Amino acid sequence: MQHSGRLLVVLSFIAAFCAQAASAYYFQGYYVPQVLISPMRDDVVYTPVGAGIVTSKAGFRIHPVTGHGDFHNGVDLAANLNDKVYCLLDGIVTRVGWRGAMGVAVEIYHPYPNVRTISGHLNGYSVQPGMWVQRGRVIGYAGCTGRSTGNHTHYTVIRQDTNQYIEPMQFLLQVPQYVKALRSARIQQAAARNVEAFKKAPPKAEPDESDKEDMPPEQSQEAAPPEVESEIHL
Repeated sequence: MQHSGRLLVVLSFIAAFCAQAASAYYFQGYYVPQVLISPMRDDVVYTPVGAGIVTSKAGFRIHPVTGHGDFHNGVDLAANLNDKVYCLLDGIVTRVGWRGAMGVAVEIYHPYPNVRTISGHLNGYSVQPGMWVQRGRVIGYAGCTGRSTGNHTHYTVIRQDTNQYIEPMQFLLQVPQYVKALRSARIQQAAARNVEAFKKAPPKAEPDESDKEDMPPEQSQEAAPPEVESEIHL
């Protein structure tokens, strides 16, 4: 009887854990309208969750949930539940909400250096499509929504002109140089032109109910980050 009692306790714990995991997978995220902005030094390399510890690099890997080989189009960064997730470069919020295996995600278009970034597996978000967000703005809160084994933030970077993935860690290392370049009037003018072009032809969104990370299916290869101080065009 004593062993039976222990078994019931263990089974109850497993059932509760599975129920929690299932609710995390389908949880649509919560909206926090509060505006929070954290000052960031221009000469420091940040990740969307601060200093950030990489738990899974971009590239081909064995998926920790499915057990099958797949292309990981971003980098996974360690984070606790509801840790703040930041915008690293000024930009326009293009998409917010459920994104298949990516869970709850925020996508931002950055006119310089002409890329889109996506922060996924969020537990909550604090921006809406169409908003202009500045560097240091809190755009969401870390979680484990979507196909995830635990709390973390997935970060994807895509070139707007070629629709190719950019190796995210290389991109993050370049961000301080992009920030510096944006002080140039020439770069500011080029970025303004990109904003106008982007508004005329924004990226098409894939169905929200997709079970896949609905990034560009035809472009799995990684591209180098855009060069600093170069002219940018769509």
